[in-house]
Amino acid sequence: KMNQFLKKNKKKRAVILDIPLLLEGKINNKKDILVFVEAKKKEIIKRLEKRPNFDVKIYNRLRKLQLPLEVKKRKSNFIIKNNFKNNFVKKNVKNILKKII
Repeated sequence: KMNQFLKKNKKKRAVILDIPLLLEGKINNKKDILVFVEAKKKEIIKRLEKRPNFDVKIYNRLRKLQLPLEVKKRKSNFIIKNNFKNNFVKKNVKNILKKII
């Protein structure tokens, strides 16, 4: 699907990266357009628990390293709510791409 997008938008440039610790690592550029994908903590944990290598201790340590969610939301240009159903996030990403490209 990304190839189809690139073919349709040859002259327009967009790179989409999924980097959970982008702001914490201070690797974002001022020109970057940030999209925060918000989900309920219960849903996130429920999905993580299905992974065979999930470790709640490691999860809690990583959460402590992250900036508060409100800070990330404030620094983002767009916020998408993820309900983990019906390609909701994909549809919203496409809408955002239409606005910025």
